[in-house]
Amino acid sequence: MKIIEMHLLPVTLKLKSPFISSHESVSEREITIIGIKDTNGLWGYGELETFSFPYYTAETQKTARVIIQTILAPLLKNVDIKQPEDITKIFNLVAGNQMAKAAIETAYWDLFAKTLNLSLASLLAKKMNTTYRAKVAVGISIGMQSSLHDLQREVISAKKQGYTRIKIKVKSYSDLTSALKIIHSFSDLAFMIDANSSFNLNVVSYLKNLDLPNLVMIEQPLRTTDFVDHANLQSKINLPICLDENIFSLDDVKTAFALGSARAINLKISRVGGIANALEIIRFCWQNNLIIWCGGMLEGGIGRATNLAVASLAGLDFPGDISASSRYYFKDIIKSNFILCKGQLELPSSTGIGVSLFLEYENQLQETTNIL
Repeated sequence: MKIIEMHLLPVTLKLKSPFISSHESVSEREITIIGIKDTNGLWGYGELETFSFPYYTAETQKTARVIIQTILAPLLKNVDIKQPEDITKIFNLVAGNQMAKAAIETAYWDLFAKTLNLSLASLLAKKMNTTYRAKVAVGISIGMQSSLHDLQREVISAKKQGYTRIKIKVKSYSDLTSALKIIHSFSDLAFMIDANSSFNLNVVSYLKNLDLPNLVMIEQPLRTTDFVDHANLQSKINLPICLDENIFSLDDVKTAFALGSARAINLKISRVGGIANALEIIRFCWQNNLIIWCGGMLEGGIGRATNLAVASLAGLDFPGDISASSRYYFKDIIKSNFILCKGQLELPSSTGIGVSLFLEYENQLQETTNIL
């Protein structure tokens, strides 16, 4: 199969309320829709998931679009692509730029599944020699709140919506204390704490003797570039550490496993360069008894649908951060909504990622310049 057209459409989505982490406060989410077309006229869609500023990763929307236009897209011109994994091999010529690569690669997975008249979930299940679930248990991530009362209100709201796994963002030891109070109060829910690299090894004294059965892990407590200190911390606490920001590749997961830096991995498909790399990481985690689950980055509807297809694989049992469509945005980029029912989201039944763009975005995308 040859890709004959590739189009990029930057879009800004307005959040219902700011999402605050130790990295930044996000009120507007810039994404870029990517559309690719084959010789038969079929379209596949992906989403560039970098943020506007280089606080979470080095890539930004502007820099990644430049890389896509000037470096990655030319590598695919007039190339006959047999399998989605071929794109990953081609892009291995280029160092880093994982999210730029993933934007194209995930669009190709959508297109490839459509050519086979398969849903992306069923195609991935075949690739992984497993099955997939039509309904996927999901969790919710709660940004930092200004008070204990506000945090409690958010948790109550999440519980009413049907979420059974809740992640609480923290930045300081005061935040951590508040989070632990909430976790103790809601013993029927499963919780995670996400520090987004805001702590140091002094956190040992807070976590060493912690005994909260419904606190299942702490995510990225230390530096984004560190594996050694995380291993030191993990050796001193019973609570599993989950790594997030420093996982860009299978090699990073192997390093974490070899050092004992973590017992869980938050898999961001776009941050590891796309679905093919994500599947390799999943295989390694399954083989080595590491918990692995699908994280989220305030995606629009295309990214959400892609994440959900991966999260549907039997064996990815821990609920990922793939909240309902109405969780963040006043208006998404896709026609259909992912509606939460008893803590689960239902997979679309159509081919590929199973969702369609609003006509306005589809028309605008196809009217942009073909960069191939």
